[in-house]
Amino acid sequence: MPNALTLFKVNTVISDAWLQAFNARTIAIQGNLVIMTPNMHFVPEFHHFNAEVLQARADGRFGVIDCFQWPQAYDDTFCHAACIPRKESFPCPHPLHWAWFTPTPDDLKPIPRNSFPVGTLASDKVHPDRGQVIYGRLLSLRHAVARLKSHPLTFRDLLIFVTDAQRLFLDIYSYFDWTLIAQPLTTSGLRHNVRGEWMGAFVQSSDICEKLFCAGVPVWYVRASAYIPPSMAVVEPVLLTHPDHIIISMYAEGRKVRPFEVIHRGPGGRDRHVHIRRLYAGTTHLDPEAAIPQPSSSSNPGAKVSSLGKAPSRQKSKPKHQPYSIEAHPAHPAPSGESRNKWQDPDTPYLLPLNLHWEAAMKIAIKDQSRIHTPYVIDRGYRFPEPALLISPKLAERLQVYLVNWLACCALWVGRVDHDPPRTYPTPQLWRDFLGSVPSAQPQSHREKDPDRKGLMATEKRKQVMRELFGNDVLESQGNVFSPDGVVEFRGEQFSVASLTNPSALLAQKVTWELFELGFRYELRDLDRHLAQRRWRDDPAGREQLLHGIFPGDAGLVMWSEPFPSEHYGLWDNTLQGCLPYVENFRRLLCDWDGVPPLLVTPLTLDNFTDTKSWEVKRVAMAFYVQTFFDHFGRSPIIPHSLPMQS
Repeated sequence: MPNALTLFKVNTVISDAWLQAFNARTIAIQGNLVIMTPNMHFVPEFHHFNAEVLQARADGRFGVIDCFQWPQAYDDTFCHAACIPRKESFPCPHPLHWAWFTPTPDDLKPIPRNSFPVGTLASDKVHPDRGQVIYGRLLSLRHAVARLKSHPLTFRDLLIFVTDAQRLFLDIYSYFDWTLIAQPLTTSGLRHNVRGEWMGAFVQSSDICEKLFCAGVPVWYVRASAYIPPSMAVVEPVLLTHPDHIIISMYAEGRKVRPFEVIHRGPGGRDRHVHIRRLYAGTTHLDPEAAIPQPSSSSNPGAKVSSLGKAPSRQKSKPKHQPYSIEAHPAHPAPSGESRNKWQDPDTPYLLPLNLHWEAAMKIAIKDQSRIHTPYVIDRGYRFPEPALLISPKLAERLQVYLVNWLACCALWVGRVDHDPPRTYPTPQLWRDFLGSVPSAQPQSHREKDPDRKGLMATEKRKQVMRELFGNDVLESQGNVFSPDGVVEFRGEQFSVASLTNPSALLAQKVTWELFELGFRYELRDLDRHLAQRRWRDDPAGREQLLHGIFPGDAGLVMWSEPFPSEHYGLWDNTLQGCLPYVENFRRLLCDWDGVPPLLVTPLTLDNFTDTKSWEVKRVAMAFYVQTFFDHFGRSPIIPHSLPMQS
């Protein structure tokens, strides 16, 4: 097969300084295409016309069609992609080298005394300052950095979240370089020295080639061989540079291949740019078919052999949990044993009282079944165990098992709910079955005897559902928790399993307080995603930031890794100035829901936020939330409680 070395002659007379945009400093042939560049010494392989699968690989990146790793076709909407920094130009220990760091299992900092293989990114690998530089430019990067510092993640999730943050950073960095440096030079009419640290772009337009050449952007002009003028000056014909260093293998754990989901399939261009910038794990609440348009069979040449001799594989995406999808499965009705009035807490020293406004909201809510929006659109299951359920066992040994099971799996489950929710959330009965069982393949000594074989089979079936939610780690990693020297952890404090036979009231209050907070935060998130769908669609990063702004801290909705609060904060801060930003964010969020009370329409400022105004706004906002929640979930919400009194 002919190549550039046989078709073009070397011309050593021409100096680089004499070259124009349509001359070839180097030139190469790819199939029936001729690719030339007026300002670079190599020609990269062009991956554009074939329909290829956009799917994270073993290193969390997207292989050779990743614009953050390899030059792609120029697009007017994403013109700044040509200014993405090249990894080779910033070797270690350059500060920017962090943007291409690939985590290894050694970079996963395990959660102390936790039974599951989850952890956070090692502190020396997290660079929060990188995010602070562009803090106001892209809110998602701030959350991505906080997530790496605080959220419990498996290594597989850690890998993809690290590369998410790196892509966000590189996208912002390249946008500034394009806006401040390259773009002003495209119209100058003067040639500027090429900046080899930029990624560059393939172009199919002579006009764009001229502009990028003048701006000093690496550019490769792609044409069919029939359109190459015989008079074109060629300095050096070369062979194509192949992306052999880029990882294309699928992610695997040992011998088990666990590929990431396919998020797009199609040729290069704008759609590929759009999807490669989509936060890979941040769209699991969307219907994949609706969020990611699939090419029609008539326009998808997926069955054709690519230029590398491989046909793109087709994989079916695993269904994801969809909090506001029409097809989301509603939770089953409460079983016959669920006769407790869930609008009122049971009388126990392990549960703290409701805040005054929440208590009033629960009492005045209209619980008429005719108000409920059916069929249910939002999954009615429980994101976390009900606090009252967790401390419901009367037997000390049974209470011990409940507490140990929850504390052992808490970090794993919080991370799961936050970034990769299950298809269907558990019912109270499923939570009861899980919390009351020892996740071990051995016979369970505490298992209740039931002469009714049919009932036992039903219980085992429910336990299997919980195993599917947590994965095999429940069986393989947690069995040693119940050993004589077993230990669990809560908020950095360790507790022996034996001590939980008779837990202190303070510990139980702290655990249930956290469950109330987590339940409220994630139920609020899912309800808002349903009622403010347009906001989430138009500005997901801004909407997520508004939601996170209702709660203190830098970890978003997650709170398991933060020190336990010693005094009321956030919405319930004891000072007007302290609670104002959180109350205002809550008010703003509720204002996008249908039927918002008129009192909540007016913005809150330091001038109008008095003690009386604070009381009225909180009272109306809590009542509106509780009533709206019942109208869409058909049950009582999980709501915050008072902090425990600590000595």
